Amino acid sequence: MTGLFSCAAAEQLQSFGNPDFPPPLVEAHEPEGDEYFTDAVFIGDSMMENVETSGLIPTANYISRIGMSAHSMDDRQFRVQGHSGRLNAYEYAATYQPAKVYVWIGANGLSYNTSDTIIGDYERVADDLITHFPDALIYVISPPPMTKVRMNGEKKIPAGRYAEFNEKLCRLAQRRGFYYIDMYSLVTNEEGYLRKEYAAGDGFHLSREAYVLLTDAVRSQTVPMPDTDTTRSEQP
Repeated sequence: MTGLFSCAAAEQLQSFGNPDFPPPLVEAHEPEGDEYFTDAVFIGDSMMENVETSGLIPTANYISRIGMSAHSMDDRQFRVQGHSGRLNAYEYAATYQPAKVYVWIGANGLSYNTSDTIIGDYERVADDLITHFPDALIYVISPPPMTKVRMNGEKKIPAGRYAEFNEKLCRLAQRRGFYYIDMYSLVTNEEGYLRKEYAAGDGFHLSREAYVLLTDAVRSQTVPMPDTDTTRSEQP
């Protein structure tokens, strides 16, 4: 990912983080085991649903809904055991009291909207995440493109639109203090399309091999929780 710059804005909410690991990018390290994810919640659309069913990160908690997007996250309702009413994704995730929140909601709408429009939706999601989870590490996973055949079909989506979107999403992560996992670069070819070996039959969803790549990246790009006891003892 290129072109990153420091663009923190005082008027924007900032996420909780580890000061020893400045966002957005985390240097890869030895993969974490399942224990790291026992207090994590993964929120997303059908692709996140596939992460759960793959069993590649079995100890995490998952909240997913087909078609869920940055625009609709606060509108999607879930029935949750022990609650009389329906909860939205944020309220549902809060029932787990997570220390880490992973969000992979793709770029639904990018086929007919500009990248700035979708980023505007992500900015609202960022506010909601920080408000609901002020003491959690927040990770955002970048969405992959579609195959060349799919993107050059009826809707004619320029490959550059996904590249531009992911650049802006990484900058948003930097502004907001989120950690950014670059799934886009892992599965994209030199033309800007989803590599055939990582595509499912519809040209949009991902193959098992792609989910292995993703979960390897998630496990090897983690940030430890800051030592709050040490932080408190250092305060006057």
